[in-house]
Amino acid sequence: MKQYWVLLGSFGSGKSELVLNLALEKAKEGPCTVVDLDVINPYFRVSERGDVLEPAGVELIMPPFALDKIEILSLSPRVYSAFNPGEGSVFFDIGGDDIGSVALGQYRPRFDAIPRENLHVLFVVNPLRPTAADPESARATLDKIQYVSRMEVNGIVNNANLAGETQVEHLVQGYELVRELSRQTGIPVWGSCGTAPVLESFKQYAARHGLDQAYVGRYQPIEVMMHRSWDKFLKEGL
Repeated sequence: MKQYWVLLGSFGSGKSELVLNLALEKAKEGPCTVVDLDVINPYFRVSERGDVLEPAGVELIMPPFALDKIEILSLSPRVYSAFNPGEGSVFFDIGGDDIGSVALGQYRPRFDAIPRENLHVLFVVNPLRPTAADPESARATLDKIQYVSRMEVNGIVNNANLAGETQVEHLVQGYELVRELSRQTGIPVWGSCGTAPVLESFKQYAARHGLDQAYVGRYQPIEVMMHRSWDKFLKEGL
């Protein structure tokens, strides 16, 4: 039976980056599909990295005309094929905030047919963005996303980052936020994300300061593939 992953969160939370990394990881184990359901923000969408996904054997399903300098608010009928029986992993990358999450609602009957243990709905939190800057804001965003998407989140992800400026204290700040959010909602913390050096520093900090592992979760290393920095632009272009 396929394992399904749905990533939700605010604009700039890092959903697409996490989808890319997890999909490439899972593609080493078996069939893998990435479904781009982001019809809100065409500037940062997982489909842009088809050059990385497809050589790794990941099937990419994206909105019609995506990357063709034409944007229409429609979704590919191929999305339904992601629910066909089989093995492997399927990742859904959703547009930001509650507005982007509306796209999920039409697939509710398909998601309802998936056994709960095979459906991982993750709320990605970056406290360095206004809509998740504190537990109250993050909780309000979470509630709205769950309502409009008609999905029940079963995991929280600490993805505190400032792109290339990320420091260990940012992940510590994220830990404090997701701990409180988890306590309020009863939703467990799935994990903490970061580039390898920052994540290793956070792991050492957690050991020294006795952070509760229940609110740290798994340590998920991330290779940055989506972020557009000035240095990267000068080196590689768009």
